[in-house]
Amino acid sequence: MRKFHLPFRWQTATTFAVCCFLGGIAVALGVHEQRVGSAVEEARAQARLLDEEREKLELTLAKAREVSEVSESVADEDLVASAAAELAQAATSAAFAAEQHNILVSASAVVPPAWANAPLGVETARGPYAATPSLEVDVAAVLGEVEAAVSDEADDATTSDATVEASPDASASASPSTEPSATASASPSVEASASTEPSPSASASADASVEPSAEPSASPEAEPTETTAAEDAAALATLIDDSEVAQVLLGEIDDLETVAATVTRLEQAAAQLDAATRRIEGTTAVLEAATAEAALERANLTLEQKLDAVKAVGDSAKDMIEAVDGKVAKKSTITDLTQARRTLLDLRKTEVDRDDAEAVEVLITDVRNATLNVEAAEQALYKSHHAWVKSENKRRTQINKKRLATYERQVDKAYANAHAQYANAAAARQDGWSGAPSGISYSNGQVPSSQLCSLSFAAGHQLQCDAAEALERADDAYYAQTGSHLSVSSSYRSYGAQVATKASKGYLAATPGTSNHGWGMAADFAPASAAWMSANGEKYGWVHPLWARPGGSKPESWHLEFVAPDITVNMPSKPTLMKKVSSSLKG
Repeated sequence: MRKFHLPFRWQTATTFAVCCFLGGIAVALGVHEQRVGSAVEEARAQARLLDEEREKLELTLAKAREVSEVSESVADEDLVASAAAELAQAATSAAFAAEQHNILVSASAVVPPAWANAPLGVETARGPYAATPSLEVDVAAVLGEVEAAVSDEADDATTSDATVEASPDASASASPSTEPSATASASPSVEASASTEPSPSASASADASVEPSAEPSASPEAEPTETTAAEDAAALATLIDDSEVAQVLLGEIDDLETVAATVTRLEQAAAQLDAATRRIEGTTAVLEAATAEAALERANLTLEQKLDAVKAVGDSAKDMIEAVDGKVAKKSTITDLTQARRTLLDLRKTEVDRDDAEAVEVLITDVRNATLNVEAAEQALYKSHHAWVKSENKRRTQINKKRLATYERQVDKAYANAHAQYANAAAARQDGWSGAPSGISYSNGQVPSSQLCSLSFAAGHQLQCDAAEALERADDAYYAQTGSHLSVSSSYRSYGAQVATKASKGYLAATPGTSNHGWGMAADFAPASAAWMSANGEKYGWVHPLWARPGGSKPESWHLEFVAPDITVNMPSKPTLMKKVSSSLKG
């Protein structure tokens, strides 16, 4: 019997040994699979943290953009320009850090183009949110610092990989993230511990949780959770433009070293985005404070300038009111300007806290609006005054027309009364004029121009003043009938002119020194004018002498003489005409 059982015991022992060996391999494979799964969950947790940091950075950049746009209003201030340049550097650094990890962050154009090449100042960033000790670096230096940081963190990652191989839970427990991590349940919704100390029972707990058919997966209610987890993993995979990271987050890589390295990369990316966010927050706060300070200083300066100008504006309005002296079309325009001026001047007495930017801006706005109101009131007064000037001149023109019309009627009446006297004188002196006119103390042909009167309708011709005045009235009548003036060919002749005429006309010309032309009492006319004067001239004291008529001793149809210098016409006094007014305001 013993010989029969010996083979059986050896076979049993061998079978048991094989089973133990295979069981160890299975356990090892299960532990490895659990560790890879835990590392993948940690990678996903870090990816979620990285996404949060990216979102925070985006919001910080948006805030920085708003502040920098406001700062453009005081762009010429050195402190503001320096702070803006530092903010531009911080944005550039953030963009580079994101680019190093293939993360899309809109860090470009955070500040207006005017700040892009602004010179850096010597001031250190200060303020409650300033995250960096100094920003006195150029873009190249910033990029160099980031590259160095990446290199240092890469070295740290090597050490971290070794730790991950020894204990996969170590890297997971080292993260401050509270995102889900694989523990006793296969569900990804279980929260991980925030402790940085590795748990002694972590491995055991993890080992024990590796079951082929865990309860959560067996339950029908777990399907939506698994679908959500898959969608979450797919969304996280698009966060970083890197195929290997995407494969890790999707659970497509089971190499523990690769997964651990991805966790480290994600940790580094989140840390760098967090540092970039804090730096931009700091530089944004500095720029915001500098902008506010510069804006307050500028607002106070603007307020001083406007308050200084208030008196000048008020004086100008006062001078304008006095200048028009009530001569306006609308009296309300004077009242309106007076009130607007008073309101503006009262603003000089307004007390304001010069450290309160909002209060200063309110007063600036009030002064600006009050000044505009004064200017509008001045414009209205200007128009009203000019409307009065136009209306007043129209009124005066009408008055002058009436006065002149009255004067003309009085003159016509005076001449109508004189026509009979002219006709009587002409009837008595049909042979023309003889002798020197009364009041003339000069000899024939020697009468000076000062003793003669010019004809308004015949340039260059002069006559004895009574003769000239009577001929002017005759011309008015002739013009009214024909539309033309009398045409005069000869009037007063000096002695020399008489000599020349005698030489050219012979017996037709009077002996020099005896011609009535030498007294300014005779005139020669063109045929049409001479014919009209022969028929109508006697009403004005002008006659065509008998000797000059057809059949006379010296027929001259063109020659007429004035024979009524002793007739006095009672002429009315000329009216006083109103002068036009002009604007009292310049411009």
